[in-house]
Amino acid sequence: MPKEKENEKKAAGARPVERERAHAELAALARSTAGRSLVLRGVPGVGRTSLLGRAAAVAEREGHRVVRVSGVEAESGLPHAGLHQLLHPLLGEAARLDEGTRAVFDAVFGRGAERDRPSVVRLGIAVLRLLSRTAVRRPLLLVVDDGQWLDDSSADVLGFVGRRLAGSRVRLLIAVRADVASRFDTAALPGWTVAVRRGTVLAGAHAAHPPDHAAAPVTTPLTWQERRVADLAAGGLTNKEIGRRMHLSPRTVGSHLYRVFPKLGITSRAALRDALNRTTTVGAHQQVPIPRKDRT
Repeated sequence: MPKEKENEKKAAGARPVERERAHAELAALARSTAGRSLVLRGVPGVGRTSLLGRAAAVAEREGHRVVRVSGVEAESGLPHAGLHQLLHPLLGEAARLDEGTRAVFDAVFGRGAERDRPSVVRLGIAVLRLLSRTAVRRPLLLVVDDGQWLDDSSADVLGFVGRRLAGSRVRLLIAVRADVASRFDTAALPGWTVAVRRGTVLAGAHAAHPPDHAAAPVTTPLTWQERRVADLAAGGLTNKEIGRRMHLSPRTVGSHLYRVFPKLGITSRAALRDALNRTTTVGAHQQVPIPRKDRT
């Protein structure tokens, strides 16, 4: 395949977008009343929170209702804690819903017996009813920052809801760190991978196509510990699982991945395996790129 065609193919899933244009596209989403969801993924410091803030401000100026929350790592093990944080300002509307839907929220948020906890589907349907009821008066924008820290139960419900917003007046905007695994990695929600290179935001389909610069040769060596962490992360282990294997704290594992991503020229865990396949270990402490013609 000619070099130019190969570059075009790689760039197809990751279009460069100037920062102001990225803000403009999110502002258009915030102004719209059409239901949809979007996940922003990027490494720390890339500007995810700023993008969310600008979108929320636009929606508020349009007269839309905005509920904005941040995931809390300390609550990531508490079932439905993130969902409670997000829905708490809206629960007053639940009184206008049918008795069955109200019973679902009572069971989840502490007023029902433990054995009565509903399934993801039943709770997701109740949440959709609540959001639709709330958005009757004015469009609703839900903004979740640091979504990687949401408890699994909440993330599963938001994934269910996010896939069913078409036809509503509810938008769901979630930002997650690329160096920390989360349920949103497999939630099948539309999204961007956001990175900064020479002042440019790269926004593309993060699940299938990492930014085109991710295919560049690896020029910065990894330490043996960074390589081990990266291998385990590429194998699907969470930071906690990696920490247990290597006797490290999850925060230390995250710090290693924070350094690994720019060294490999990637912005998401999904791109780790391909990037690591382009390197080979030399001694105990460094890797060098494998020329493309030598790979099979």
